[in-house]
Amino acid sequence: MAMGFGLSICLGILFLRGSFSKSIINGTSVEKRLDILEKRINVFEKQMENMTDMFTNFPLHPVPHSQYPLFYVELTGDVTLNKNSIVKFDVKRVDVGDNFNTGDGIFIAPRSGVYLFSWTVNMYSSKNTHTELRVDNVVKGRQIMALGAVGHLATTRNVLTKVNGGDHVWIQTGTHYTDNFLDETQNVVSSFMGIFLQEN
Repeated sequence: MAMGFGLSICLGILFLRGSFSKSIINGTSVEKRLDILEKRINVFEKQMENMTDMFTNFPLHPVPHSQYPLFYVELTGDVTLNKNSIVKFDVKRVDVGDNFNTGDGIFIAPRSGVYLFSWTVNMYSSKNTHTELRVDNVVKGRQIMALGAVGHLATTRNVLTKVNGGDHVWIQTGTHYTDNFLDETQNVVSSFMGIFLQEN
């Protein structure tokens, strides 16, 4: 701010000097030159006021990263779940703001806004899985997989949705199957992530 103020002063002095020099060169009267100088000073003062307002309103401190929550978690091991069961992703890879609980598999939104959620389900042949993204127990997205003899397969679903601060967000099995299977094969696992994008 001090450097910008100094620069403004220098520019203003040069501006005034240039105006005053032109007045002398043009051979105008002293009274005329004083009148011109007074107008230039008024313009300069107005410019200084504008620059002061600009620096006063300029954000000097960046927003803390914790105010832009994001998380990425994974599920280790093979898991079979009944209907309406929360998927408890047990390994945190990233959790800015520490808002995801691996104990119950729930993310608590620290602020309101638009979030992008994405979950990947890893499956094995002849298995079935029905999963849902829920925000305060309201379904925001679903994916269903019923495999024949095709080996391993992973699918991903993305959901862009508004979330209120304090809302609970999680992945759970749906009502289609009693034996929802999530597979881990050679470190290929099911996962869940969420990113805060912007305020509402």
